[in-house]
Amino acid sequence: MPPSAGYLGELVSKLSASPPRLILLNAYNDPKAAKWLSDRIHVPIATLPFSVGGSSGAKDLFGLFDDTINRLEAAIQ
Repeated sequence: MPPSAGYLGELVSKLSASPPRLILLNAYNDPKAAKWLSDRIHVPIATLPFSVGGSSGAKDLFGLFDDTINRLEAAIQ
C-alpha cells in the first residue's frame, strides 16, 4: 500500500525543516521515489554501488570502498 498524501506532505515538511545532506539510493531500486523527494526538499541523490562489480569503479573490495566514498563526496559538493 503506497503512503498517503498526508504522510508524504508531513515527511516533506519535516525534511525541509531539517534537511539531510543527501539521499542515498542503491543501484537496483527504481530511483523514482528518491527523485520525487529530492525535487521537493532540494537535496542531492547519491547512487551507490551495491557490491563488487556494481559499478565500473568497484572491480574489487578496495575499489568498491573508493567508488562509494568518491560518489558520496561528489554528491555533497
